[in-house]
Amino acid sequence: MEERLIDNEREIRIKRKREGVDAVDALADDQTPEEIPEEELVLEIPEGEEYDEDLVGLTPSQLKEELERREKARKEAEEECRTLTAEGEEKLVAGEYAEAEALFLQATLYDPESVSAGNGLWRARTEDFKKDDAFYSEENAADFAKAPKEVRGSVLERVSERLSAAREEARREAIPLREKVSEKQEERRAPFLANRKYYLVRFCVAVLAFALTAIGAGIAASFLYTTKNSAVPIALTASFGGLALIAFVLIAVFARKLLVAHRLCRANEKLSATEDGARLQEIENRLRVLDLVLDGEAQEE
Repeated sequence: MEERLIDNEREIRIKRKREGVDAVDALADDQTPEEIPEEELVLEIPEGEEYDEDLVGLTPSQLKEELERREKARKEAEEECRTLTAEGEEKLVAGEYAEAEALFLQATLYDPESVSAGNGLWRARTEDFKKDDAFYSEENAADFAKAPKEVRGSVLERVSERLSAAREEARREAIPLREKVSEKQEERRAPFLANRKYYLVRFCVAVLAFALTAIGAGIAASFLYTTKNSAVPIALTASFGGLALIAFVLIAVFARKLLVAHRLCRANEKLSATEDGARLQEIENRLRVLDLVLDGEAQEE
């Protein structure tokens, strides 16, 4: 029989009881080593390896094999990362930044915590810190915010001054532009809402008129079979039917007008609807990614 104990989260102790001994509580106070002969096997969990409950369910030999397999896979991944990083460095020296980026990116997949691969990746993306365009991509900014602290610190040491200046310039431009766009939106909002309400009322009236005239035509038509003189029911049916047709046409017209009015109201709330609004949206997107790059750790906390 085996009993597994976790010691300080870094070791798995396995106590084996010799055959022929009854299964009793090995930790009871009234038991002595003579009453429960046992031997202890200690297997250490490698540093950096999180405690995994699946390991506890393995036999000693399976546990040892699994830990060895994990350690081997880790070393192979680190070796592959070093190889790809070295190839990326050669591409950087040759000025082949796109190829270098691909190699460094693949290296970080093998070892996300590799500082050399992470630094190389951002050297390639920025063409050795000569261009900052890569930081304005939301995807790249999100990747950078998740990068190891050493990588973030090393990269920001080279580019934070330029990016901070760009952020301040964007903020200065955004403040008056935001006010201007907001004022224009407010000016258009009331007329657009009134226009939508105007066509909404007429659309509802047209629907009601169609319903009433359609009902009238149906009632008039029902008298065709209950009266001897069918001229009056026919005239009423035709009249109500004509009015229903007119109401139906008005429904289509007002529905189209209402749809246009609704779209205008929605477009007025979108920044991209105007030239100034589109510019403001571009600036705010830039501010968002710069905040993520410069203050990514603070945001995550």
